[in-house]
Amino acid sequence: MITEDNLFKLIKCSDEKAFEILFRIYYKPLVDFCCKFIHDEDIAKEITQQVFVNVWEKREKLLNQSPAPFLYQSVKNQCLNYLRHENVISKFRESEKYSDSSYEIEFEEANNKLIQIYQSIDKLPEQCKRVFIMSRMHGLSHKEIAEELNLAVKTIKNQIGKALKHLKEDLSYLNFGLLICILEILKKNL
Repeated sequence: MITEDNLFKLIKCSDEKAFEILFRIYYKPLVDFCCKFIHDEDIAKEITQQVFVNVWEKREKLLNQSPAPFLYQSVKNQCLNYLRHENVISKFRESEKYSDSSYEIEFEEANNKLIQIYQSIDKLPEQCKRVFIMSRMHGLSHKEIAEELNLAVKTIKNQIGKALKHLKEDLSYLNFGLLICILEILKKNL
């Protein structure tokens, strides 16, 4: 005869009828118990079903005990694991949101600085601007620029010096080292 006290003993011996009785007796109360932690009936049902799957899969290790304390404790543990997992996911999503928005802000700031640099370069006298762009953005050497424009190398150096002085004064609120780095990046990307 199957009684509540010998259910685990019978299940341990792979008695499917005993397992079915265990399921019918405890499934609904365990789902209700689980809902007190989870507040989502579908997830509570999944957690409870997983507890029963675990009971069946690990039936050989079951102790001869009353099933109620074991099942309720198992459901509670699964609920706590689920909540911990959800908390980790929630924190990750929050950090991702923060990261995405901070990258957008940084990108916008960098883009604004680039626009300011281009505007400052546009203020240069025509020949000075041309020499500077050939040097810093196209990566040509002083000698190559001098040959292309039919000017002396010394003139090219002077024009680049004037351009850098102008940029340094016009963009004084920017870190000059940062300005040089941005110009080097531009040279490599063009």
